[in-house]
Amino acid sequence: MSLHARIELETWDGPRTSRERLPEASPQGLREALCRLDGHRTDSCWIDIEDVGSLCVGGGPSRFVVVSFPSDGTSSHVVVGDDDGTTVELQVGGQTGVYPSVMVLPAVLAFDIAEHFLLFRAFDPALRWVKDCPPSSY
Repeated sequence: MSLHARIELETWDGPRTSRERLPEASPQGLREALCRLDGHRTDSCWIDIEDVGSLCVGGGPSRFVVVSFPSDGTSSHVVVGDDDGTTVELQVGGQTGVYPSVMVLPAVLAFDIAEHFLLFRAFDPALRWVKDCPPSSY
């Protein structure tokens, strides 16, 4: 797809992590990688696009969080709906966390967000992104 994009799957073996780089950053390869997310050993898929940033889809196999890491040093996550105070337990990045239900997305939506990022080389402006981290002051 692009020489400047890469897709990696993060897998955990106890406290140790490894990343598997896909040979090609294509929509089909991305979908196959996302389908491998099991929310236990393999719980994060990273899409890195040079000069744009990274997108992480974490969790699995049916519930995910999507977090952007633009090249400006900020980070944001996608939310849907209104926060009703409910939470969901989900493993992302090798750790189980409790996430607000509004940021836990179904597979179809999470996969579509990831595919949009890969194809258009941009974070989808039609989504509701909530800032986690402001720009770095370095």
